[in-house]
Amino acid sequence: MKKNNAFATFIDEKYIPLDKKLKIAIAVVLFLIPAVLFYFFWFQPQNEKSIQLSKQKATLTQELKKAKAKAANRAKLKAELAATEALFNETAKLLPKEKEIPSLLTNISALGRGSGLDFLTFKPLADVPKDFYSEIPVDIKVRGPYHNMGIFLDKVSKLDRIVTVSNINMGGPKKVSGEMLLNSSCRLVTYRFTNKKVSKPKDKKKKRRR
Repeated sequence: MKKNNAFATFIDEKYIPLDKKLKIAIAVVLFLIPAVLFYFFWFQPQNEKSIQLSKQKATLTQELKKAKAKAANRAKLKAELAATEALFNETAKLLPKEKEIPSLLTNISALGRGSGLDFLTFKPLADVPKDFYSEIPVDIKVRGPYHNMGIFLDKVSKLDRIVTVSNINMGGPKKVSGEMLLNSSCRLVTYRFTNKKVSKPKDKKKKRRR
């Protein structure tokens, strides 16, 4: 208030005598003008700029978090993919490729002879397509002692490749040189990796018109 009175006195002494209230009003206006100019020309633009920068910082921080999360998830997915590929490659070894089938069948035949069995028939059948693999059945008939057949089947089960045995039949016992020989038959099924999905047959039945 003292400053306003001093300013009014300055105006009254140096210029023209004015009403006291008018002098105070002029003093207040002259005081407010710099404050208003400061607010509109410096403070407000700087404040808006600060708000804008804060928003940008928040957006960038959020994007950085997302990027870090994606990077971490990417590393996890990459590790899972590598583990899946390793498992796939390991499993694929159990399913021979087409070019390996003849050698596998030859190996099975050699196991039978090595177990003391005589092959009467060795008949590979047509492939049976499945999703991503095919079954390769082989019907065999052998003659030999019962326990020799057991040794052969045990060797087959220990092959690196997958080979299943089904439809085992034994009969026609005949004693030869003091040993009981049997005629045995079974179906061996091995598998070939194709990586192809079997398409389902379309229903060709047409609706009858009434």
